[in-house]
Amino acid sequence: MAGENEKIILDVKDAVDTLRETVEKYGAESAEYKEMVEKTQEALEKDEKAHSELMAKQAESDKKTLELEDRVKEFEARMAEHQSQKKEGTNYKDEAEYKALSNYFRFGEKELSDEDFDVLKKNNKTMRMDDDTQGGYLTTTEFDATIIKKITEISPVRQHARVRTVSRKTLEMPTRATIPEATYEGEAASGDDGNSTYGAESLTCYRLTITVPFTMDVLMDASFDLEAEISGDVTEGMAKKEGNKFVLGTGAKQPEGFLSYADLAFLTTAGSLTISGDDLLLLTGELKSGYNPMYGFNRRTLAFIRTLKGSDGQYLWQTSLAPGAPNTIAGEPYDVFPDMPAYNVANNLSVIYADFKRGYTITDRVGMSIIRDQYAKKRQAIIETTFHRWNTGGVTLPEAFVALKTKS
Repeated sequence: MAGENEKIILDVKDAVDTLRETVEKYGAESAEYKEMVEKTQEALEKDEKAHSELMAKQAESDKKTLELEDRVKEFEARMAEHQSQKKEGTNYKDEAEYKALSNYFRFGEKELSDEDFDVLKKNNKTMRMDDDTQGGYLTTTEFDATIIKKITEISPVRQHARVRTVSRKTLEMPTRATIPEATYEGEAASGDDGNSTYGAESLTCYRLTITVPFTMDVLMDASFDLEAEISGDVTEGMAKKEGNKFVLGTGAKQPEGFLSYADLAFLTTAGSLTISGDDLLLLTGELKSGYNPMYGFNRRTLAFIRTLKGSDGQYLWQTSLAPGAPNTIAGEPYDVFPDMPAYNVANNLSVIYADFKRGYTITDRVGMSIIRDQYAKKRQAIIETTFHRWNTGGVTLPEAFVALKTKS
């Protein structure tokens, strides 16, 4: 550093001497003088820049020296503390850590032995992510643009039932109870009069509703379209609720589930707390010919049914080989209803065999009604979104249903 400073001073001195000689020889107004002034000015600027860079290097060198001195003092303090905990008569300068650090300052990192390098590495403070104060605060995480969502199991009654869209809250449906009964008569004999008899079934829509409050803060800062996510989740939740009530609903301010129908026909299993292939086959004889029935049960019941075999050793459950055709049980289609009860619990109606299209009716009054209220709780900056949907469901042709009840 001292040598570089001396060179800068000599360069400046030479430039000034040359300038003085030029003035004495040619005068202050000569072209030679002006040219020499420009060269001198350039030399001065160059030397000033070099001087500034030199001073910056000196400051950086001084800073590193101070840092090294602080580390040495810290290390010596730790070694002294460690030494004080050892037996009397030992010196911390004899420790491996002190010797390794001494060798590092004397010879540099390249000349360290493997042993000294390992010792220094153990005591080195490295910036890292798993410690916030040593660099963790400076790192950020990446945010996935897709929300991971659990599967929502929905009983698919709506897919198989008769669905009607209505403009009134209650739907009246005429039913035919009986048909005229004809008789055989002899020649010239008079036949009896007869006619059909009729009745009516009614279905009243009920309101399925939920209100979702959220703050304007989360609306503004959310990484997703929050209101779209809320709407999608509410739609999924309502589908789950209505599917449950189409199976198990009581009919009191809610749909009447087909398993809750008071006069639902059923057979009882032959064995206790289980079902057999014979039980499933006997159900098929309970419905009149002409219906288009299917089995329904939950997924655990299906898993058990798939293990059942006939007397010929063949599984009752068969995979369809035709594209688009459903898998079957003893030749009959089926679907999984998550809300159906378990098969191995006494008195449960665990299997349904029914023509849902003719036997169960669902009414939808209007589509989803959405009310967005940002005024009721404006002082708290809370927005409330209320969702309404009117519908119901019920058994409208009981003879299209038969269930399997587990024997206790």
